[in-house]
Amino acid sequence: MLTVLLALTACADQAPQQPGGPGTPPSGYVELQPMPDVPPLPEELEHVVPPDELLEDLALPLVSAEMLDAIDQVRVAAGNSPDFGDPEISRDRTLVTVRWHGPVPAAVQQVVDAHAGADFAMVVEQTPFRPGDLQAEASRLITEHSGVVSAVGARAAGDGIDVMITEQAVEEAGGLDEALAQHGIDSRFPLFPSAGSVVPA
Repeated sequence: MLTVLLALTACADQAPQQPGGPGTPPSGYVELQPMPDVPPLPEELEHVVPPDELLEDLALPLVSAEMLDAIDQVRVAAGNSPDFGDPEISRDRTLVTVRWHGPVPAAVQQVVDAHAGADFAMVVEQTPFRPGDLQAEASRLITEHSGVVSAVGARAAGDGIDVMITEQAVEEAGGLDEALAQHGIDSRFPLFPSAGSVVPA
């Protein structure tokens, strides 16, 4: 063992000096540096996509091209009808739900029936309210209450409107319901309020 150590030491002593001084590593060598710590997410982004939900989404099956094509066909058949709501794909990718208010047009039903033998189910679900009316009302709410309402949108199920109230307005009013009442935020459709702000992309 002593002989090996002496031989290695001798080789090191005889190694030619590289340009750049004694602190410069020899050419052909890679100097390892410790990885910097990953900076934490800013507080305003921590609630956008929780890590556990992100991992869960990544583990979901992929949406097939056939499912996307079926949705495109429904959109074409529906045209600009205010009775047509946003289609939804189930998390396990086994079901496409087409949302409609009132009687389903033959062209839309034909698309649904044409996919009866697909690898996924395709069904029509009736909405309590007309999706077009909900979208128009959502636009009115955010236009008339832009300083208090930070985000708004028709719910996918067509049962009302999601309304996000700024945290400052909620805190000043003492609660969500109080903030709605204080600022006169009401509608002929059911409102589903929450507190928060939208982080710009």
